[in-house]
Amino acid sequence: MKKQTWFLILLGLAIRLFIIFPGPFESPVEALMNKADLRNYYWPAQTALTGANPYALWASGQSGEFRADLAPLELLVYVGAVAVWNDMRAIQIVFALCDAINIALLGILLARSRLRLPFQIFYALGPLTLYDLALVPQDKTMLLTLTFLIYYWLIRPANYALPLTPFRLSSATLAIAAAALLASFKWLSGFYILPLLFFTSPRPRDFFARGALFGGIIALAHLPWFPAWVYVYEFRASRVAWPGHIAPANFLRFLDLYSSSFLVIALLAALLIIYFLFWRKRLDIFETIALAAGAGILLTPDMDPVHLAIVVIYLLLVVDWTSRARLLWVWGASSFVAAVYLFSTRAGFTRWGLPDFRLLTGDYGSLPMILESYVLFAGVFTFYLWDKARRHAVGRAVLTDDH
Repeated sequence: MKKQTWFLILLGLAIRLFIIFPGPFESPVEALMNKADLRNYYWPAQTALTGANPYALWASGQSGEFRADLAPLELLVYVGAVAVWNDMRAIQIVFALCDAINIALLGILLARSRLRLPFQIFYALGPLTLYDLALVPQDKTMLLTLTFLIYYWLIRPANYALPLTPFRLSSATLAIAAAALLASFKWLSGFYILPLLFFTSPRPRDFFARGALFGGIIALAHLPWFPAWVYVYEFRASRVAWPGHIAPANFLRFLDLYSSSFLVIALLAALLIIYFLFWRKRLDIFETIALAAGAGILLTPDMDPVHLAIVVIYLLLVVDWTSRARLLWVWGASSFVAAVYLFSTRAGFTRWGLPDFRLLTGDYGSLPMILESYVLFAGVFTFYLWDKARRHAVGRAVLTDDH
């Protein structure tokens, strides 16, 4: 790896560890944090270490304010972290290490792209990732690690020997395996697994074999704590009854037009259009992944700012934003939306003599706040549509600089 990559890995990791161990600046840093999700990562992991079943305790109402709304594979990761150090910060360290891996993966994935250094700097030091993935501790760092691996294996076709065995795995098989692990965490790859299977498996035999691999890995990942974890999916399904956070579905709610059935129909229609364009070769596999994952997230009724940040990062991988004007937009708009998220959820700055910035942003979940939250996404998506319409480089051409 290049020296620049090592420097950004170490600097990005140092900043994240400072956030985890704030030292003399503990009070000001803590005021910026939102550890609501972190508590729900830590409680079930700690509970599982005692030999109890966190899913059963949660389903029976014995968990108090805590939830175990995690897939079993994700919970196993946290159990391992907490077994090493029984502290919430152990899970934050896992996220910080994943971010360090992501900076390295971007350097490898974008080795032949002009995006490499701008994207690495943005990921290591940018307000979007530092606020949405570090100051607000989030498991989405692990999802990005698996996503970057999928992209890498799609770009670098090769066969890899399994250590201590005579077997070799193709990069296509590894990409499907990574997609299966991703689905085992959050089901995100479920939105694009069909085109991914078609892309990696030109022969029917390979298509069905890799489809079986995808399903088999997901099944194995769900064996721990079976069947108590079924309540997780019942809980998640119940949350589509009414939109929350900053989901686009809120605009229907404001107009008294919300219907969960409409969102399901809209999602199916969006995916069918994306799949059709992929089949007609109007979209490459990288565009398809970004757009299908984006549709799946945006049309989820409880989509929050962190999920929207993931959509933006997917799009930033398939559009060229290295021009000075676009770089300024990405950094400026990401700083703006991070500030909107911060100020809309915090009233405590007034104790330092500062005004209540919610007068500008609105409260979290209000119409002004939701509209302001989409400034960055709207700009990046406009870049993509403009470049697509003008036949400029998008998708693979951006990742490999083939333009």
